[in-house]
Amino acid sequence: MKKPMSNPNSIVRLQFHRNRTPTGRPSATAARKLAHYLAYGRGRPAEQAQRPQRGIWFTETGQTCSHEEVLAWVAAQGKSHGYTYQLLLSVKEADLTATDYLPAMTAGGELFSAWRLITHRDTDHSHAHVLAFGDAEIRVMGRPFRDWWQAARQDLAVRQELALQATHQETAAGMAVERSLTNRLSAREQLPALEMGLEWDWEV
Repeated sequence: MKKPMSNPNSIVRLQFHRNRTPTGRPSATAARKLAHYLAYGRGRPAEQAQRPQRGIWFTETGQTCSHEEVLAWVAAQGKSHGYTYQLLLSVKEADLTATDYLPAMTAGGELFSAWRLITHRDTDHSHAHVLAFGDAEIRVMGRPFRDWWQAARQDLAVRQELALQATHQETAAGMAVERSLTNRLSAREQLPALEMGLEWDWEV
């Protein structure tokens, strides 16, 4: 299937912050808070603890992991890398899953070599949040990111189209089953009338 050009219905956004305290020391505190927010939403720790987790965490290899494992990974990465990158991936016309979002992260190459991804369905459109780390400030208008961004959006657009096609096929199959059941019921309703007609003819 030929990949379409970048589609306005596919969304890829990037934010980042430095993993440093005001005095310049390495720190993963902000990254840990971000990971906790992505898993449990806004609020104090006591409030967050009362809520169910908003989604399942995945590694870059597609393996699931616990929130505690993510926090440990974030703490180690945040202290050993200068920047935390947060990405948002989404499409507007289909309900994608983690298995759709994960390949989009590598569609444009290895700009991000390791990450943790969580999907949310608490808005009008399903979406994925990704946490990654590195040692360079990524310029969103720079060529490396623009090339990666273009490829990621194209990949999401393709997966959106495939998801829509699957939905249409499921809808068509459901309608065919419904028509078949309706025809069967209609035939059963007509059977007694036919039997009565045969009986009447015999009596005559």
